[in-house]
Amino acid sequence: MGNSKRIVNLWLKLWPLSHPVKKISSYPPFKQLFRPFLKQRVFELTFIPINEEIPAPENSILPRQVLQELVKASSHRFIYNGCICRQEEECQNYPRDMGCIFLGEAAAHLHPSLGHRAGIEECLEHVEKMSEMGLTGMIGRLWMDATVLGVLRNFGRFLVVCFCCDCCCIVRTNLRKASPDLKANIKRLQAVRVSVTDKCKGCGTCAENCFVAAIRIEDHRAVIDQMECKACGRCSVLCPQGAIELNFDREDEIMRELFNRVGSSITAD
Repeated sequence: MGNSKRIVNLWLKLWPLSHPVKKISSYPPFKQLFRPFLKQRVFELTFIPINEEIPAPENSILPRQVLQELVKASSHRFIYNGCICRQEEECQNYPRDMGCIFLGEAAAHLHPSLGHRAGIEECLEHVEKMSEMGLTGMIGRLWMDATVLGVLRNFGRFLVVCFCCDCCCIVRTNLRKASPDLKANIKRLQAVRVSVTDKCKGCGTCAENCFVAAIRIEDHRAVIDQMECKACGRCSVLCPQGAIELNFDREDEIMRELFNRVGSSITAD
């Protein structure tokens, strides 16, 4: 059995350190010091633009549908009581009691004081609620989460589906100047394409809100650095002109890409 709520709360006393750590992670010798903790086998994330506001071509697979399939395929599911990030940051913009979904064998070992085991339908309803609130989905495996929750021994069968907000997310906040190694471990879905249309007026909203600083304004028009972009979809949702579009590959490319990346973490042997 994993750590109880009391033990998790003790770990969370270290939370205030997360912000300065990211800020100094790009400077030597801290860059070298933190590098072992940023290897892909212990720290890897992918954003899924689940928002309903994002249009998609007819018959294409929406990222939200892919997330639903991950939930269905998982051997175990657990809904956490609240969002740790929003609770620790005392969020004023989104509900603090709407938390992560944990998938895989590790979910069966999470302490009941942290939340509850959930069925497929309850988890799917949870995903829909998050989508309606305009929150971006993020999936991944982080050694720090597994350590705090007391399921590090099950790390190979551990996946978190996070629905945090721009203002509180431990990953996104203060990331613009963070270590390149940290940013590199956020893997975009290659089947999601982000583009700027002629509606763009160069207002800068997207550039100001891009958490990895992948957007700049040139000649009164937004330009997206596709090498740095994480395809999270936030720029598309936030753009006041609706000038940024997300397009998704057909023929289940998103589904195939995501399952190849994380499928082994959630399915039973």
